Amino acid sequence: MFYKQKKLQSCRAYRRIAPLSGDLRRKKLALDKLLANNLTSRKRFTVVCGPCSADDPDAVEEYLVKLNSVAQRCPDLAVVARIYSAKPHSNGRGYKGAAFNVRASDPIDIDAGIVRCRKMMLRCLQLGLPVADELLYPELFECFGDLVSYWFVGARSSQDSLHRDLLSGLAVCCGVKNATDGDLQGAVNSLYAVSNGSVFPYNSWQVSTRGNKRAHIVLRGGISDGKFFANFSSDDVAQVKKMLRNSNLNDFVMVDLNHANSGKVARNQMQNAQAAILNPDIDGVMIESYLYGGVSADEYGVSQTDDCLGFDETAQVLLELQRAFSARSRTKE
Repeated sequence: MFYKQKKLQSCRAYRRIAPLSGDLRRKKLALDKLLANNLTSRKRFTVVCGPCSADDPDAVEEYLVKLNSVAQRCPDLAVVARIYSAKPHSNGRGYKGAAFNVRASDPIDIDAGIVRCRKMMLRCLQLGLPVADELLYPELFECFGDLVSYWFVGARSSQDSLHRDLLSGLAVCCGVKNATDGDLQGAVNSLYAVSNGSVFPYNSWQVSTRGNKRAHIVLRGGISDGKFFANFSSDDVAQVKKMLRNSNLNDFVMVDLNHANSGKVARNQMQNAQAAILNPDIDGVMIESYLYGGVSADEYGVSQTDDCLGFDETAQVLLELQRAFSARSRTKE
């Protein structure tokens, strides 16, 4: 049984309330192009970095200013700010993200939340950083589509037909995560679906897509018999690269340093980053970090969902990735 609580505005209305200016639109399109070109050239190491889920706009802005400052010192990194507007949970319980409220204890107001998220994303673009978001609720996609340069589909959605079909019609970079079981073939199958065209119902229309060639795989580890395991060893990455090439798919491989790859322990992302940058077959990473480390329901700048690195540790990781990738690039030459 559905109970109607509040009529939401149209996505067009939200775009008018928090509009993307002409100058910012051109900046955003330039960032789209830079990231897309890097999928092929791989001249920079792609790093998607930010809170597990965005919440307090003031804390997020403080984080973005700090992230932008460090990014300026890392010319060999393509740094993308993670501003996840909504967050899934394995059991369906927990903080749902800034598109719903600022704190989990606050009343849910999606109308205000969409505007809140758009303003955070606009601020990110003003600073010069591209925006990443997770495509969790397809109905909200068009509310943020003009601002997001990098979409991700998570482990719980990557094998869902509608999520795959929507990604197949996008013209920006997209990361497709392996499912929670960590299976590599399943991840390749998901990417194949996204990379090729589809016909499906959307917004009361029968629509068709040509496939998204800017999509790539993201390895986030898995769980078996209740235990986490990583899936970005040299053997894993070599195997998935071969599978991708055999299927004529983009062989750009990104590693999620957190989640199952870290055993849900944020500090393990630091050693994971060191391992990832040493493998020339790994083209990018995702880092979950915020102003302060840990998890808390009511502390400023602390994640309300997954355990995150604090910013000092994050800056250390970014600078080390810059140094190591620069050395890796010189070795290739």
